[in-house]
Amino acid sequence: MLLTSKKWRTAASFDRKDTDAVLDVLLKSRNIVTPEQKEKFLARSDGQWYDPFLFMDMRKAVDMVVSCIESKGKVVVYGDYDCDGVTATTIIVRYLRSHGVDTDYIVPHRAEHGYGLTENIIDKVLDASPDLLITVDCGITNFDTISKIKEMGIKVIVTDHHNVKDRLPDADAVICAKREDNTYPFMDLCGAGVALKFIEAMGRDGRYWVSPNVWKQAIELAGIATIADLVSVVDENRTIIKKAFISMKDPVNPGVRIMNDLLLDYGKKLDESYISFNFVPRINAAGRLSDSSDALKLFLEDDERVVREAALSLGRENEERKKIEAKVYEEAKAQIEDPRRPDEWLLTNTCGPIVVYGPSWHQGVLGIVAGKLSQHYRRSAIVFTDDSIEPGNVKGSGRAFGEFDLYGALESISDQCVNFGGHKKAAGMVVAKSNMGPFMKALEETSRSALQNKRSAGEDDSRFEDEDVLEISAELPFEQIDFETYEAISVFKPFGIGNKKPVFCARNLLITEVQSMSDGVHMRLDLTDGISDKKVSAVGFNMGQYLKVLKTGDRVDLAYTMNEYTFKNKTDISLYIEDIVPLCGDGMIWTKCDIAEELYGQNNAPDFIAKFVKSDVSEALVPSKDQYASCYRVLNKFCHDGISTADSNLLAKLISMNSDTVINPFQVRRCLDVFSEVGIIKLGVISPLRVCFSFLENTEKVSLTSSETYQRLNGYGRA
Repeated sequence: MLLTSKKWRTAASFDRKDTDAVLDVLLKSRNIVTPEQKEKFLARSDGQWYDPFLFMDMRKAVDMVVSCIESKGKVVVYGDYDCDGVTATTIIVRYLRSHGVDTDYIVPHRAEHGYGLTENIIDKVLDASPDLLITVDCGITNFDTISKIKEMGIKVIVTDHHNVKDRLPDADAVICAKREDNTYPFMDLCGAGVALKFIEAMGRDGRYWVSPNVWKQAIELAGIATIADLVSVVDENRTIIKKAFISMKDPVNPGVRIMNDLLLDYGKKLDESYISFNFVPRINAAGRLSDSSDALKLFLEDDERVVREAALSLGRENEERKKIEAKVYEEAKAQIEDPRRPDEWLLTNTCGPIVVYGPSWHQGVLGIVAGKLSQHYRRSAIVFTDDSIEPGNVKGSGRAFGEFDLYGALESISDQCVNFGGHKKAAGMVVAKSNMGPFMKALEETSRSALQNKRSAGEDDSRFEDEDVLEISAELPFEQIDFETYEAISVFKPFGIGNKKPVFCARNLLITEVQSMSDGVHMRLDLTDGISDKKVSAVGFNMGQYLKVLKTGDRVDLAYTMNEYTFKNKTDISLYIEDIVPLCGDGMIWTKCDIAEELYGQNNAPDFIAKFVKSDVSEALVPSKDQYASCYRVLNKFCHDGISTADSNLLAKLISMNSDTVINPFQVRRCLDVFSEVGIIKLGVISPLRVCFSFLENTEKVSLTSSETYQRLNGYGRA
């Protein structure tokens, strides 16, 4: 069970409707303050756009391609197997073929060749006998392979967007904004974005122009890839996506048009959410499970029959990917919650990333599973499987939770890795199979040490802390949840990294209806302010656990994003719940329960804590026999299987709602302490209000009175 609330950071608060003021807050949060900045940011289509010849080596690369075209040479484009690599490959190949260039392409197989231009695929490149090799979305770190290819008399152009190490590859031209001597104004283009700028440079050169058809297709594909690759949606990236959406209203690329025909149901909007959750997973499915041939057919072929079959095949592959992913996810969860898992790796005993390993898990779904585990357990997670290329190694993919810096953690224990790469939120790594134990130990020690140092020093450095923070743009009055506000904030689209969808909050809302969705996986609430006749509907995706603590008539604080929803030709505003906080009880023991916990942890006596929270000791702080009994019964009912992570205020609401006993967060925590000390549960304390626990198999009768906590409270207890 997972019952946790996030830590809210609210930037502004409004007590009356003021749309202009809300927009001003949103602009300022993006450092957009001058009239010129506002005009450029809010422009419908135009925005930041830079001369491609500002890239180092772009002129050199263009001249090389022109020379190859004029000498009737052969070009091979080498890409990556994900959406970014496939679309970047398509952009270059379509441009070259539009000028009759003998052009072939190669995309590696994930399991057979690994990522990038590696030794494992060099023979395939050489067999193609190119005069010129152009890499897209890879190549910047493949020093040895590129040197060997050049030794064979093949010219090489590297186009990439990934981080550069301590040197550049020995290519004839290297187009990458991450190189140290970069002169391009924007560093965060994706691989397809760099490919787009490359063919733009070819067109600006004037010798081999870019046809409108090829350019529009390139814009569409670069926009899709920019969303898919999770680069920042600011500056030139934002312009690319906006131009792509304009073109995709009547797509030029046959694959984009047919995919939209298949996926864009009535009422579904062509926006970044559709691309992220419907379009892109099908493109990535091919490279995750086998090779990217169907994805390349989708974008490169013009025969609509072939394109449609490729689209349908990608749909089938995506369904297969979901099945494989679900199986690996369930096996990973079972491994995490296995009572036989060594104590040192239990969630109740660790603070670093969760680490799981399955020897035969499919490499293509590791990152997705890591992300799902991270969200489920509110912890960073790394998922390993055997390396299909190097049998003595294991290959892992990790996803960070909260503010945890996954790349920074790996960097600090780099001596334990064969190789690693990535960024703060996501990373891949290779570890010697024989070194898995030391790797896990070093990762845990690094995470724990950094966290302890931060807490002891009082520093605001959460690089290694899985703190679940929700940044809220503004607290709005209930009356401002309407179409006027929704339309106003829509000018900030497209949303993404660096330009996140605004999250708002509203306080003290009244629940008028609670509905379960998808057999309890999701929930829907109808809400009002309790004053006006106005009602709104709010959907909590994957928040079915909250059905156990919410009922009609409850008051809640709600954090949400604003969306529109069309059903049976009627369009309404719908809220997507980002977080929900039930207003559970009255008095300082509820409002100051975190401070009460800290005081208790400092060994202050209950009567001292009672004075602080202005409560009676026995009534507010010490659990009664009925409260111990109700706490055990309710938690045993809902949390007996698996590991539960929960906030004590929500546990108090759960117990009170599902029993005849009223209990507060402080009393719940003392019950858990007692249960842990007598061997009923395994308990880990994540923060003063958040715990992680699992029930232990114990057939012997236990005495709560033998607990140290029980005895500490006994002098203040109730009969």
